[in-house]
Amino acid sequence: MRIVVDASVSLKWVFDDEEHVEEAVALRDSAVFERSFEMFAPSLWVYEVANGLLVAVRRGRILMDVSEEALRHLLALGVRVADPEPADVYRCAFRYRISAYDAAYLALAEELDAVLFTGDGRFYTAVRELVPRVRWIGEFGKGKP
Repeated sequence: MRIVVDASVSLKWVFDDEEHVEEAVALRDSAVFERSFEMFAPSLWVYEVANGLLVAVRRGRILMDVSEEALRHLLALGVRVADPEPADVYRCAFRYRISAYDAAYLALAEELDAVLFTGDGRFYTAVRELVPRVRWIGEFGKGKP
């Protein structure tokens, strides 16, 4: 089984003061330790995660050396990077009126016939009734992934 994770979920693996950290960590552990499924993300994920850590450093939320170690750790977790076709991303962004960044995750999930977990409230609200494959991270572990 495959799932797509976005940066909002992955950053919860670093910051324990966010909402739904427990569910995000359970998702990660199911993939990494239990091998219940494979995690995928578009290459954009690498830069979004790095940017999230950088913003946290600038806001004094985390120290630079800690953020660098966190980035190395995140990249070593085995999230497989795969990019959907750019035209599919574009069409997906247009169809659902979302950013191309969010559409990259969704287009990849569609290409892989996978579930996409997000912790991005705006993105989830925009597509939840239109795209059942998009799931809120707070719901992980409450039924099927």
